Amino acid sequence: MNSMPVALRRAIWLLGLCQCVLWGVLYYSFSVLLMPMETSLGLSRMAVAGAFSVGLGAMAAAAPAIGRWLDAGHAANLTRLGVGLAILGLLLVALAQGAAMLYLGWLSIGIAMAMLLYEPAFALVIRAVTDEGHRLKALAAVTVLGGLASTVFLPLLAAIVERWSWRIAVLACVGVVMLIAWTMERYVVPALPAAHVAERKEESARLPWPPYLATLVAIFASGTLASMALTTLLIPLLIERGASAPVAAFVLAALGLAQVPGRMWLLRGRGRVSPGAMKMPPIALQAIGLLGVVFARSPEWVAAGVAVFGLGAGLQTPARPWLVQTLYGVADSGRWNGEVARVQGFARAAAPVAAAGAAWLVGTSFVLAGIGGLLALTLPLARRLPTSAAQSRLPGTGRT
Repeated sequence: MNSMPVALRRAIWLLGLCQCVLWGVLYYSFSVLLMPMETSLGLSRMAVAGAFSVGLGAMAAAAPAIGRWLDAGHAANLTRLGVGLAILGLLLVALAQGAAMLYLGWLSIGIAMAMLLYEPAFALVIRAVTDEGHRLKALAAVTVLGGLASTVFLPLLAAIVERWSWRIAVLACVGVVMLIAWTMERYVVPALPAAHVAERKEESARLPWPPYLATLVAIFASGTLASMALTTLLIPLLIERGASAPVAAFVLAALGLAQVPGRMWLLRGRGRVSPGAMKMPPIALQAIGLLGVVFARSPEWVAAGVAVFGLGAGLQTPARPWLVQTLYGVADSGRWNGEVARVQGFARAAAPVAAAGAAWLVGTSFVLAGIGGLLALTLPLARRLPTSAAQSRLPGTGRT
């Protein structure tokens, strides 16, 4: 990235900082707000959690349409609209006195997340950075900072809730989103021109999936399922094995930090990274880490398994936009990224409930081992993925 223009490099790092903040206040904030909202609003925990699930479902459902708008070069306008919806949703949540306004607020936030989180950021980077080697490093730079969101914002928001209230914490999130909107408008969007927007004919919203897209869906949805299951079940598993609650929480909190080294490797690596390196290694690391968590018997070894899993998960986040644009070209990357993101989003919304229910029936270790086995089964699928549009006999529309 050092050979990029200074303004472009700065915009990419600022975009990563914006992603860190947006993930922190729109996505990770819910885990801090859950119990205070439950007590304040007089609702059951399931009812409050349902609001977040509605938001995640809306985020997933909106992904394909947003992907098509991104392909048409509307990333900047989508970001502006997303900021407005995020502020509206957070204000509704802060003022909520019952379930109706709470659900409406998280519905608005969910649609905003589809417009603000990684997908539009990846679209801005993919179109602005013309060199493919620099493009992967730019994607990694965005995700390096984005991956710190839980580590930074979970304790920060918890401190605000404890000192003042959950409503003040949500209003603080509104102020932070407004600051991010100014930063994006002033420094990021002008420095990331849409250099790759192809002239497009009017297309149906429902085109048949191209070759290998179902494989990408299976691979990345399985990775999302694994991440959400581990996040949901790790603390109960450690407590069952005799660890204290603070130790268990510390091990889980390390998951976010564990995702950074792999992204730093992509960022600092010399020369181009082979597309083949983005196929199987992330899956293998996640599978090994998850099985390590299952068979470890001390918190230290469980933490090691979590670290290996996090390393793979950290690589998989930039792997998706990289593989999609490698296979289908820059001009269509938003559409097909959106299709993969939709299935990932529904997996993200359903996984906590499904994992908890399955763990109640057959045990936590069995569930995590089964998901680790599922990840291992996707390795042959990843191995057969081509590493270029030419190898897959795909038309190179919009490819650079």
